[in-house]
Amino acid sequence: MSDDNGRQPLPVIVVASWYPGVDDPARGRFVADQANALAATGRISPLVLSFDTALIDGDQLRRLSEMGVVQRHAAGGIAERDDAINRLGWGLEPGVAVGRVSLLEGVGRSTPSGSDGDLRRDALLSLAEVIDLDGSGPGVVHAHTGYPDGYAAAALAEHLGWPLVITEHASFVARQLRQPAQRQRYLAAVEAASRFLAVSEMLADELRKAIPQVAEKLEVMPNAIPLHQYGVNLDARRPDELLFVGYRKPTKGMATLLQAFADIRAARPSATLRLIGRSPTEEVERQWQQMSRDLGVQDAVRFEGTMDRAGVAAAMGRASVLVHPSPRETFGMTTLEALASGTPVVATRSGGISGILEDRRLGELVPPQDSRALARAVIRTLERRDSFEPITLRAAVEPYSSVEVGGRLANLYASLAAEASPSRPSRRGHLSWRGAATAEPDRVLVFANDTDRASALLRSMPSELLGRMLLVTAGADSEELPAGIGATLRTRGDIARELRRIRIEGPRGTTLDRAKRLLSNPFAAVRRRLSIGGLGTLRWQTVMAGIQAAVARSPEVRAFLSDGPVEVICVDAIDHVIADPLIADGRAIPLPGGLLWLADRWASREPEPTSAAPPAADVGLSAPTPPA
Repeated sequence: MSDDNGRQPLPVIVVASWYPGVDDPARGRFVADQANALAATGRISPLVLSFDTALIDGDQLRRLSEMGVVQRHAAGGIAERDDAINRLGWGLEPGVAVGRVSLLEGVGRSTPSGSDGDLRRDALLSLAEVIDLDGSGPGVVHAHTGYPDGYAAAALAEHLGWPLVITEHASFVARQLRQPAQRQRYLAAVEAASRFLAVSEMLADELRKAIPQVAEKLEVMPNAIPLHQYGVNLDARRPDELLFVGYRKPTKGMATLLQAFADIRAARPSATLRLIGRSPTEEVERQWQQMSRDLGVQDAVRFEGTMDRAGVAAAMGRASVLVHPSPRETFGMTTLEALASGTPVVATRSGGISGILEDRRLGELVPPQDSRALARAVIRTLERRDSFEPITLRAAVEPYSSVEVGGRLANLYASLAAEASPSRPSRRGHLSWRGAATAEPDRVLVFANDTDRASALLRSMPSELLGRMLLVTAGADSEELPAGIGATLRTRGDIARELRRIRIEGPRGTTLDRAKRLLSNPFAAVRRRLSIGGLGTLRWQTVMAGIQAAVARSPEVRAFLSDGPVEVICVDAIDHVIADPLIADGRAIPLPGGLLWLADRWASREPEPTSAAPPAADVGLSAPTPPA
């Protein structure tokens, strides 16, 4: 496809660990917005490379053994298939192809600092070998965050002979730069970049002080907001409804918000607070709910989960005021989303773009971590709610619109590509740059022994896809797993018998105690034993062989495989080891990624999704037509 002047769109590879997926549509939404904005220009052909993570733990010898198996499966999945790149990611707009690169991620004390960047680098280079770049000409690699993604993308850009752009979003850069291994890799990435971008002037100032040698290549390029997905609907407003959107972490000012809401509720008994997002853990979520009870406001607070863009836009259009209590933000995307919806904002002075709220026609700013000041500002804003003009609120967002930012980025890419002289010949691989619609999966065998992780991913999968799965797990009870999975094989009984047969002993306790541990969760016992180095590599391999034999003899697995080879997904490294015999003899076919990749594949075979903003009321405003 070419633009109006007959030119081919410039290829741009976007590297981003933070990227929306079926499990979390809010993760890295700002990167997806930018990719959508680039595609909408018609001048850029973006390919997003994100990551589908398999966790690996244990001592170094065990890690090396598991790593080899995982890498072999990933290479086989890519080499033998032409759909490792999907034509769109889950829930995104048409025009953006996504590849979920299989990635090992270490956990535990044995994980060396800097390894996350090295593993991303190796994963990207493996995929680059088979992407079809013939005829593409020089393009641009754009990484979001300096480390680990910028560091990994620098190797990819060098391999391709393309210029590198890095955008920094992270609020924890200072902490990274205090770690010697990460600092070394961060500086190497920025040195390799042709342009180094920060999403706000506040962050740019911090980076200039931390890395003065890169000041000349550093400039500010904000995140992009798709104005066409937000509209103003006065009829939908709910008086005195306050809204918070984001991760419910302590660092986001949640305690300050709940304390402030107690004061607001005392002054305005009709006030309600709606919280959209999620906490990092269930324990943290329980703490917020307990805090709301302790403050006596639990009946007026709604804790809701993460929503997609359409859900957030509807919530923004319904609320009276957005409250943004975070003490520190490098940008502050939800502030713009609210203004685009005609909703005023009360926020703390958190940096980022909060300075635009100095204009009291948009809302108010208060000091961070001051619940009483926050409460007073919200009450004042509610009292003058009818004075806010939707046109004025939306006009403040125009400099950050997808059209504006997408055009600026396209110009930057074009100038860098024009200056570049390709140092690598174009190559023709078997993976299409643009991706293609894929056939829907028939049967998928899923190995997931970490039930908590599997459950979090599987709960988000479409029910029809769940119905085609056989889940093999040795985890906890079935109520932790979502309903609708075609079949769930609980192998703990067979595995426990195999472990007893080969005389696996726990580190302490009676024989009866060890048997109880194995029967309740055999993998937990094995992991504990391996993590303290009590079993050598040979012993561990014997354990795995016993588990593999138990799975292979299972009637459920044998029935699932009876009609021929099936596709297989392995969630973590240990799952790859268990599935290895089935893959080695051809009964199971490894897929190029994990469950996130599978969800993208499902989205790519269905009709392309459409995004609808809330209907606009007759206030002289309407949501523009989405770009074709």
